[in-house]
Amino acid sequence: MSAPSKHGGESAGADSLASSLREHRAHEAIERDFDAHLERIREFLRIPSVSAADGDLRSTADAVCRLIEAAGGSAEPREGGERRPTVIGVIDGPGPTVLRYGMYDVQPPGARWTVEPFAAELRDGTVIARGAANSKGALAASILAFASAPSPCRQVFVCEGEEELGSPRLAAFCDAHRDELRADFALDLDLQEDPGSVFAGVRGLHELELVAGGGPDVHSSRVADVPAPTLDLARAIVAIKEAVPAANVTWILAGTPEDASRTVVAGTARAGVDLRFLEDDGLDAVRAALPDGVELIVKGTYPPARSAPDGAPVRALSEALRRHGTEPKVRPQAPWWAPYHVLGAPFASGGPGSAGGAHGPDEWASVDGLRTLMHVTYDAIALLAGGDGRTEP
Repeated sequence: MSAPSKHGGESAGADSLASSLREHRAHEAIERDFDAHLERIREFLRIPSVSAADGDLRSTADAVCRLIEAAGGSAEPREGGERRPTVIGVIDGPGPTVLRYGMYDVQPPGARWTVEPFAAELRDGTVIARGAANSKGALAASILAFASAPSPCRQVFVCEGEEELGSPRLAAFCDAHRDELRADFALDLDLQEDPGSVFAGVRGLHELELVAGGGPDVHSSRVADVPAPTLDLARAIVAIKEAVPAANVTWILAGTPEDASRTVVAGTARAGVDLRFLEDDGLDAVRAALPDGVELIVKGTYPPARSAPDGAPVRALSEALRRHGTEPKVRPQAPWWAPYHVLGAPFASGGPGSAGGAHGPDEWASVDGLRTLMHVTYDAIALLAGGDGRTEP
């Protein structure tokens, strides 16, 4: 075998040096601009983008477009007339193409907040807001990294406003726009409660409802003479939990909860159950465990997704985390669900920390975590662009 040419070696060395200089300048620029980026992230978090109760999130979709435009790209909502339109954006660059998934909707705030949920208040080195951890803060930070430095490769964004509703329209949308969304790799960059988590898949999710009874409430003096749907429901919940330990009860209702003074035998009792699964989805076991008189309704099924744990996106994200002081923890599946089955490319999800309180009061993201995420995002994209991901092992 002939030795590599001197000129070839010099060219490779020059390319490597140029790449290193670009990355160094990119990180310097991110640090220089971070205070302005943080204010823009907080501005984005102040938009109350609750998708429940048919929320109108068109202004949030427009804000996502402005973030992508600030990063040198172009973007627009693609579903005219929809209240929660999906956004497609592009930051041009050389190959490969990396598809970036993001969600811009959030859960309702709920109770027990110590600050206004959409004020994006700074406290003790954290930003407190609904969406700070899940996942508007990370979406804004990971886009704005490229407002400071040009993207090393082409990025395509698909950002939805219905993830908290189970992404009911996203699969059909991605199928209809597959040519625009075609990519070599996919990433979902986020803050983590367990810093350094990198996931190559997600569990599936069944959303279930149990219903017992269906008749009117009756006076509680007749308890010995009439059916007791509440007790039937309770037995069903215990039986399901014994048969399928992964089953989780999300809510229980019986009778008329808004009037707790009524002494009645509730005529109807209902419960919500979610069931997260890998291979065996557990539904057969749930059905077999149900006692007579309790109906099972499957309200939604959200499929699992898998990618190679040693694939290019996982390797790139892991190395980017190492470069910025976080040892990666690669896991084949995340314990939560996300619509990665629609991406159509090898993918990874994860990032540095820290953040917490998702779906609860005083949800937060650390300012340093947002800063680190911007650096990790740039390096993960640069590693895929530089060849780490061009060929699978």
